[in-house]
Amino acid sequence: MSGSGWAAGKKVGRKPAFTEQDVIRAAMDEGIDKFTLAAVADRIGVVTTAIYRLFASRDDIVIACLDTIAATIRHPDPDATWQDTLHRWADECWRVCEENPGLPRVVYAFPPSFTRIAHILEAYAASLTPQGITPAQAMFALDFLGDTVFACHLGVQAMRSLDPAGTSGLDRVREALGDNTSVLQPQESWTGRGSTDVKVRFIISALEHDWPEG
Repeated sequence: MSGSGWAAGKKVGRKPAFTEQDVIRAAMDEGIDKFTLAAVADRIGVVTTAIYRLFASRDDIVIACLDTIAATIRHPDPDATWQDTLHRWADECWRVCEENPGLPRVVYAFPPSFTRIAHILEAYAASLTPQGITPAQAMFALDFLGDTVFACHLGVQAMRSLDPAGTSGLDRVREALGDNTSVLQPQESWTGRGSTDVKVRFIISALEHDWPEG
């Protein structure tokens, strides 16, 4: 019967109650670094074992989350200077950290994480080579900047974090130092991007004088 739930004498199968994207979104909402299969299943309203119909393991979900995040990273502008290209890379690294809490921890704790952006790194490296920068030099710069931004964001997250009493990490540092007048002086900038941008500018300025091969 045309337009009915039957075709060629066979009943049309039920649509799945959830999709891969539902699982990915639930995992990212829970936190890509700390989600559990039980929590993901609870968010989408299924039993935990149902998740295995779509993903063989938790690691497979992490990889799918990383691929989803990678798909949002802007590619380089082919007409940009190498300095602007590296600034864009640093900007994108910071943005994905801001939009995906826990991402830096996954990047450092999950060895395959870097493989999920290999195509993006290749695109950035390819945009730099016409400006006389070798692939090895390009990868050194991209890795150095990416490491700097992700490590800085880990520190920023720690400063922003609140304990059960509502005290921020930055305030706990201040309490620990007390009236100490050493060079170590906690600043509000520790909870933002300011100091990271200073480091990024320093690295790019240094590369104007020397490009290590990595």
